Parts: sequence; structure tokens; C-alpha cells
Amino acid sequence: MMHFIGSIFLLISSFLIEVLVFIYLVTNIVHLIFSTAFIIDYGVSCGFCTLEAIPVVITLLFSIYFWLVAFSYWRRLRWENNPENDD
Repeated sequence: MMHFIGSIFLLISSFLIEVLVFIYLVTNIVHLIFSTAFIIDYGVSCGFCTLEAIPVVITLLFSIYFWLVAFSYWRRLRWENNPENDD
């Protein structure tokens, strides 16, 4: 649920301020931590059922990619709003 709220904030941030992108980055990191813990726990308890773990691993890979995209967007926003970079 927290990741969903962070995703909504990321969508809204294209219209508002860079703080919402930062909220998305934090919630996505929490999502990555809990998903990784889940897949490790599931792998230990089930003898690593590969077919059932593949969607979680794919979701983790997409989350990492989207986090990197949002992070680069956040850094660009910070650069654009920095008064020292004013041309």
C-alpha cells in the first residue's frame, strides 16, 4: 500500500514539486527491502519454488529500474532548481 501511495506521489510530482519524487524513492526502497526479504524467506521455506518466485523477481527488477529512472529525474529537478546553475 505504501508503494502504491508513493507511485501516486510520483505521478503528481510531474505537476508539482520534487519532494514527491523523494517520497516515491523512499517508499520504493521500502518495497524493495520487503520484497527481497519475502523472496529469501519463501526460498528458504519452500526449497525455492522457481515458478512461483519468478513474478516476484521480475517485479523486483522493474522496481529497481523505475527507482533509477525516478532518481535521475529527481537529480535533474534538483539541478534545475539550484540557483547556482542559473544561466
